[in-house]
Amino acid sequence: MRSLLNELRRNAVDVRTFGLGILGRHLSRSARWSGHLRGIGRVSLRPAQSDTAAFRQVFAGREYDLSDTPGIQARVDAAYAAMLAAGETPVILDAGANVGASALWFARRYPRARIVAVEPDPGNFAVLSDNVRDHAMIEPVHAAIGAEPGFVAVDPMWAGWAARTTRAEEGVPVVTVQDCCKAGKLFIAKIDIEGFEKDLFASNTGWIEEAAVVAVEPHDWLMPGEFTSRHFLTELSKHPFEVVIKGENLIFVR
Repeated sequence: MRSLLNELRRNAVDVRTFGLGILGRHLSRSARWSGHLRGIGRVSLRPAQSDTAAFRQVFAGREYDLSDTPGIQARVDAAYAAMLAAGETPVILDAGANVGASALWFARRYPRARIVAVEPDPGNFAVLSDNVRDHAMIEPVHAAIGAEPGFVAVDPMWAGWAARTTRAEEGVPVVTVQDCCKAGKLFIAKIDIEGFEKDLFASNTGWIEEAAVVAVEPHDWLMPGEFTSRHFLTELSKHPFEVVIKGENLIFVR
């Protein structure tokens, strides 16, 4: 009974956020459902995966929305405006883009930014590519992100948004932050990479100096004893950031 009530509550949140069309996913007999979500447009979701939960987290939970801390949001908006005024292209790095929910949210909030959506899991990447195909400012990249180039093996785990990566001799390529920022200047780095932040922040972190915002989902709780947050906490503490806690994220704002 409790699980049924929880499902009814989630459906109510979905309808309030996305409109009645979102319920169509329950009627789908295929592995992927496509429909129109209010305020977003056409999207594809896998009903048996964590895709709907990812959209719910971003758009209903508003995990990257800083408007409830107006002084902080004003600084972010000022950094965006300053880049545009200087003739620069703001780059938003969406590392661990999953199926594109966060990329679509950032595209709506910062329409003149170039969004580089990096996702290593092939199943997630296929849905991501479909979801952003009508958005010229979003570039999907099938890769992991780390401190140095190389390759990773991908473990899909129990759900799409839980896929993990480990360094390997071959497999999915690893790109760096610098690789992703060739089209402009880094504005926001959103990082949700299931513990691989330990690798990303281990070295080659000069890019932090450019970023106005670095949003990281920590995973110490998921990987106790591996100290996956140590490097990013050390590196980000060297810069004049304030920290806002939003949902599962620590958002560092210059």
